Amino acid sequence: MDDFVKEKLAEWGLSSLKDIFEQNMIDYESLLLLRGPELKEMIPMVGPRTKLQKNLQRLQQAETELSVKEVLQTTQDGEDIIEELSQDAPNAKARRKMVQIVVSRLVEVYGDRPSKQAKTELAKTIVKEFPKLKDSIGEGHESYYSPGAKGHSPSGFLESRLRNIRRRSFITPRKDDPTPVQPTPTPVQPPSENDLSDAESTVMVTWLKGNRQPATQVRDFMLKTAPRRLKLLQECQEHGEVLMEYPRLLDTPGMVEQDFEVMYPSKATKLYEMWGSKGRRVLQWAETQGSSWKKYITIPDELTEDQADLAVFHILPYLLPPGFHQSAQGKRTKFSKVEAARAFIDIQPVGTNIPQYLRLLEMDLEANQEKAIRKQPYVLALGDMLSPTQVFLMAERLAIEHDSTIAAIDACFKAFYVLNIEYPPACKNVWRFLQHACYGVEGGEREINPTVRSLITAMKKE
Repeated sequence: MDDFVKEKLAEWGLSSLKDIFEQNMIDYESLLLLRGPELKEMIPMVGPRTKLQKNLQRLQQAETELSVKEVLQTTQDGEDIIEELSQDAPNAKARRKMVQIVVSRLVEVYGDRPSKQAKTELAKTIVKEFPKLKDSIGEGHESYYSPGAKGHSPSGFLESRLRNIRRRSFITPRKDDPTPVQPTPTPVQPPSENDLSDAESTVMVTWLKGNRQPATQVRDFMLKTAPRRLKLLQECQEHGEVLMEYPRLLDTPGMVEQDFEVMYPSKATKLYEMWGSKGRRVLQWAETQGSSWKKYITIPDELTEDQADLAVFHILPYLLPPGFHQSAQGKRTKFSKVEAARAFIDIQPVGTNIPQYLRLLEMDLEANQEKAIRKQPYVLALGDMLSPTQVFLMAERLAIEHDSTIAAIDACFKAFYVLNIEYPPACKNVWRFLQHACYGVEGGEREINPTVRSLITAMKKE
């Protein structure tokens, strides 16, 4: 036992434990590494052990606080990494190296299962020392570490690195680790019901079932019945029954968009407002992420503005991580980037027979109900990726034609909220990105993937 340990025991009023510490040869280094099991074996008495644990926790936190820059400076490439991370647009390679280095230091100090507090403090230190890495949502550090909540696992670059280390060490995960749950669009409070009486509502619903024209009357009746319909969809587990009552919701263009505007009056035109020049920042950000995405998709050098806007949508599934499929037995399998792209926008040749396509889709859904890639709603485009001849919203085994790809994507996003259904697992990160970066719809902030957070931050920079 060295002088440091003796002084600390005296300072904490625990000099009576001096003999125990001497017998166990506890010095400064081993004191900082003491954990619950060792303390329980060394000190059976609950009172002194609890008092020691409290003081020891404070000491360990004070002595092991990490300065990210100081840790980086101890490595060969540290200065280069610091310089790169201080740039206006830090590249992903430097960020990955930084995470590897600081997590190695974290493991040295705390082991491969550091506390939530230790990970949170490290994440905060990273964005404090490198402000350019700060998120534009939350407190700014969540892409590096965000604690799990309500059954969701912790997430972030630090947590991902720690999991990789544990896998390589063949350490069995704790049985009480929460099972990841698919994030769903957060239900909103349905708008207040208007002054429509039950009799008036029944008349309108009955008329809508049998009529598609005149369009102005369909739109008017759908708007007046929207509050009751949206309330039913929020409360009902099986939205198919509600759609039988309101068939015009899907088979009449513009009705999904109208219901969404009732739910979110200020969000209805956000995609059109936010895309354009801001959407092209995705291309700029993509260039900082390496070239791996380019092996999946080729974008011509010469593009019109409309084509450039459209190209960004097609790039997103290759930039953002695909989701996971979870079988009934609990086995998780990651979708490929190609599967994620098809789940977002399925591109088929010009002249595709739509009725036959729908029959094949039905057969695919029945045969692969658990792992069907193209879970509706999604977008179907016929022809060239950047100049399609026809574009459809595919929902509830219907093909609803739209004037453009962006119009179909807008309708598809809104359908998730109007129908109160989950994002498809394969491309959930694409929709989560559009939700927060373009529409500004709240919900699921804890489940945002770190790469999605980074792209959202890049999009919001002036």
